[in-house]
Amino acid sequence: MSTPISAAELRGTTLPVRRFGEGYDAAEVDAFLQRAAEALEGAGAGLASDDVHAVLFTSVRRRGYDTSAVDDLLDRLADALRGRVRAPRHAGAALLTAADLRAVHLPGAPLLATGYAREDVDALLRRAASALASRGAGGPGLTADAVRGATLGTTRRGGYDVGAVDDLLDRVALALVDLSG
Repeated sequence: MSTPISAAELRGTTLPVRRFGEGYDAAEVDAFLQRAAEALEGAGAGLASDDVHAVLFTSVRRRGYDTSAVDDLLDRLADALRGRVRAPRHAGAALLTAADLRAVHLPGAPLLATGYAREDVDALLRRAASALASRGAGGPGLTADAVRGATLGTTRRGGYDVGAVDDLLDRVALALVDLSG
C-alpha cells in the first residue's frame, strides 16, 4: 500500500515527460487527474478507487507521461479514495455507461505483438453502448454472454491491446448483467 495523496499534492504534481518511447497521453492523464482532484475535494462527481484502477490511457510514442510515474501516482490516488465512495454492486470496477463506452480510448497493441482488430472491437463496443443507452426500452438484445463469447479478429499491426480490451469487455459484461438483474 502506498501513501495516499491529497488534492493539493495531486494538483501540484509534475509528471515526467518521455520525449521518445512509450508514454501515456498527457492530455488524457491531466483530464483524469483534474477530475480526481475535484473528487478528493468533494467538489466533483464521485470517483472510487476502482475507477482509478480501471482507467485506460492512450499510449503515445513521443511526449507522453512516463508510465511508471503515472501508475505510481494512480496507486496513491486509489489509496486516497479507498472507502470514500460507495462501491458499485459489482466489486472490481465501476459499472460502465453508454457514454463511458463512447468515450473510451483503448491503447494500441505493443509493437510486434498481436492485438485485436480495431473494427471488430469498435463494432462490439457500439452494440454495447446502444444496449446500455436503451436500458429499460427493450434495446438491442446484446447480453453479457454474447460479450463474453464474442470472437474478435486479431492482427499483428495496428490492433488494440488484448489485455486492455479483455478488461473492458469484462466490465461491459458486468454492466449488462446489472441491466438485466
